[in-house]
Amino acid sequence: MEEAGSGEISDKELRKRVIYSLLKSSVKLARVFGVPLKELVSWLETAYFHEIRSTGVTLKETSDLLGVSQRTTVRLSKQLRESFFLPEIVHSIPRQIEFMLWSRPMGIARIKQVLPNLEAKDIEEAVAELLRTGRIKERHGRTLMYEAVSNVRRLPRDNWMAQIGGLNSFVDTLTNATYGRFFKKEQRAFARTASFPVPRGQVELLGKLYEDVILPRLTEISKDGEQCEDGEPMQLSLAWAPYDYLNTDKTDDKSEE
Repeated sequence: MEEAGSGEISDKELRKRVIYSLLKSSVKLARVFGVPLKELVSWLETAYFHEIRSTGVTLKETSDLLGVSQRTTVRLSKQLRESFFLPEIVHSIPRQIEFMLWSRPMGIARIKQVLPNLEAKDIEEAVAELLRTGRIKERHGRTLMYEAVSNVRRLPRDNWMAQIGGLNSFVDTLTNATYGRFFKKEQRAFARTASFPVPRGQVELLGKLYEDVILPRLTEISKDGEQCEDGEPMQLSLAWAPYDYLNTDKTDDKSEE
């Protein structure tokens, strides 16, 4: 991924090209599964509305940012709550809170203040789940605070919501790295792609590389970070797959009614 700033195109043109590139992964899958354009556009509207509302703005402000009427934003709000995206939204709340607590401990009141668009009940249930699974811990004092258990963690992917949560984390990392490298010249944002042949039938060598080399080293780095007062939360995602996998897959799995 090359840094921006060469002067070859305008900032506006660069933004368009980057967003277009990031959309291509979605439309590739839509093409594979035969998703109608109208349905894909509807999902895009919902996702854009969801993203803007998650920043804490009002419906009126959301209308202005989207450039649509308030009637449309009300429709999108209803569509978001009543659509099949709801289980995913609820499942993502613990991850969102956990990431916030990596930055600094917070009490329940502060968490609710930072996440004004979430229901108080959903936040309380998410905090309880994080405590139950050992991903955060209590810090007792004048006010009860919660802090993340800062270590390299691997969440189980034994159900579809957990897998979608993992996908969301991966996409968040990709998006942050893209923004940092293209628009901020941020050296802490890093992205590389390597293409190479693997001996036939030995793809498990890549998994072994992760388990035996990369993960232990990440754990060491994380422990060092815990001991620093200014330790910085970071996210790292890895992915591998056969080259041009979508174009070589012969399945005909079209979308269902």
